[in-house]
Amino acid sequence: MVRGASTGFTVLVLGELLAPVAGAVSSVLAGLWLSLVGAAGFALAGRRVGRARRTVLQGAAAALGALTLTLPLRVLADAPQSPYAFAVSAVFAVVVGGLAGRAAGSLRDRRA
Repeated sequence: MVRGASTGFTVLVLGELLAPVAGAVSSVLAGLWLSLVGAAGFALAGRRVGRARRTVLQGAAAALGALTLTLPLRVLADAPQSPYAFAVSAVFAVVVGGLAGRAAGSLRDRRA
């Protein structure tokens, strides 16, 4: 779970740092950028299930961990975020991470 959260955290941080570049490329891309980065970060976090038996839970926890790791950076950057926006992001992380964990577990079991 820790490796998945770390991977997801890295994707989330790099994606947010590249948001101005995406905005310079296209206004449509700028509007979708953070959602795409969030989905990619949570999916990559969720797919690192290893030998877990409950892959959905493992993937969801890893994605939520990746989101939680970004909170200190948001506080340091004085980026105001409402509790409602964080709750929506947390639900999105749990759903995407759980689905990615389930898919990774199914592929792992099929290979074995």
